[in-house]
Amino acid sequence: MASRFRFHGFAIGAAGRVSKPVPELIEVQAATALPQIGGHGNARSANFKFRELLKFDLAHSEVTGTQCASGDEPVFHTRITSTVEGLNIMEMVTADRVVATLGSTYTSDSDGEPAVRLIGTRFENLRIAGIPVEVDLATDVFDRYDTHRALTAAYRRDEDVRGLVDKLCLKHRAKEAPEHILRWFHFGEGDELPATRGVTPISLVRGFHARGGGLDPWGHVIHVPGFGTVRLAELEITTDTRNITMIQVDIDCAYEATMTVCSISDGGVDY
Repeated sequence: MASRFRFHGFAIGAAGRVSKPVPELIEVQAATALPQIGGHGNARSANFKFRELLKFDLAHSEVTGTQCASGDEPVFHTRITSTVEGLNIMEMVTADRVVATLGSTYTSDSDGEPAVRLIGTRFENLRIAGIPVEVDLATDVFDRYDTHRALTAAYRRDEDVRGLVDKLCLKHRAKEAPEHILRWFHFGEGDELPATRGVTPISLVRGFHARGGGLDPWGHVIHVPGFGTVRLAELEITTDTRNITMIQVDIDCAYEATMTVCSISDGGVDY
């Protein structure tokens, strides 16, 4: 029986919920999804403002899934993007532009695992608590090992890859980290790639530099006293998908709220 391909992909510009002082939902902005048969979709949200908690000039998302031919064999491509421009979260997290992008390729040789790449994912002029932040994202490494199988093998045999993954998982700083930081990390034992229930949760943040100091990052997690916790470029890798969320904020000051910015997923599988 000939196999069929099931496309997968979605993109969200921004969303959130407020717990206190009054429970409220921040409606999902610029959200679109890819049908299993493939196709194209896009969504936009302009000049959005939710109280003084979340503002942005423009959010736009796009999903595309197509079938091409390579000789006699079909090739399936998807591209998922989400961009937010002029972001402002309570004057504490701002950016000129945040971009999340994923592109996947699936061929007859893929054996259940699409190759998914993150090139183009970035922050532009990110500031946290008014402090300019330069973030080094390890997209080059994860694009080199663009399947779960390839990354697992590299972790077992390549000390540089294992060292990077262990650093991103905060493995060697776990005993130092406070509980409210450590809860966002997962690391494994031995030569096996960290995973929980088939998902490898990690971050792209290889390096973090706050110009002028004033911030105390733990990997991709930054706790700002009197405001809350900011998490950057969190990635989830499975055999058939990669999901990335560029900014997640848990506010714990006078307000209690959770927000997410530029969250996308890409992949697909034959069956």
